[in-house]
Amino acid sequence: MAGEIKGNLFSVAAVISISAMVAVIVCTLVVTGTYRDRLENPKKMDQSLAVTGSARKRIKSDLGVWQITISGSGVDMKSGFTDLKSGTDRVSKFLDSRKFSADEIALGAISSQPKYSQDRRGNETKEIVGYTLSRTFTITSPRVDSVVSAAPEITELLQEGLDISSHVPEFYYTKIGDLKIEMIGEASKDARLRADQIVTKAGCAISEVRSARMGVLQITRPNCTDVSASGIYDTSTIDKDVNAVVSLTFGLGK
Repeated sequence: MAGEIKGNLFSVAAVISISAMVAVIVCTLVVTGTYRDRLENPKKMDQSLAVTGSARKRIKSDLGVWQITISGSGVDMKSGFTDLKSGTDRVSKFLDSRKFSADEIALGAISSQPKYSQDRRGNETKEIVGYTLSRTFTITSPRVDSVVSAAPEITELLQEGLDISSHVPEFYYTKIGDLKIEMIGEASKDARLRADQIVTKAGCAISEVRSARMGVLQITRPNCTDVSASGIYDTSTIDKDVNAVVSLTFGLGK
């Protein structure tokens, strides 16, 4: 029995030894082939060209977003609401006169804030002496020029005694997805043109694209040169400059 076990162990050891020898031979052949390829083509992996292409386009925003906050106050919630409603109706009339449709206007919920009395030192007490109520109009319209013209005119309502606050309008471009594809193409063309100019003078040719990487879009005010690693999306102007950058690495051949 002991002899049979010993024989089995010798068999297993022989199989392991043979497998190890085969693995060593295969690895040796692979390494030898790799080094032979490098000796025959010593600069094969270094024969590449990295270039950066860029594209710029001027666009016009197609959506304006503008917020107006109206407030009313009173000694109690009821009188405060009455004052707020009067101001809300006046703002609605103003927007209607500027041809904004009901679909373009959203009226937010009413928020309320108690007003407390103050002591002789000007410190706020716990005694409630009134309430301030407010709500916000949000105008979302593709008529960006109408938003621009109406925004400064809303301050006229201050002369009527309304407690009103006009936020700075924001302007957006809603077709960024399509624009991004277009800009990638233009920036890639610019990168290829730069690469062709370089290799022509160097006496070689481009064989293939080995890698491609696109930077984030920079959407800025006109003629602005600001950039950010996370991208810029300026909403302060109707007209905007869109900048795209693409980095390509080309393989080179004779």
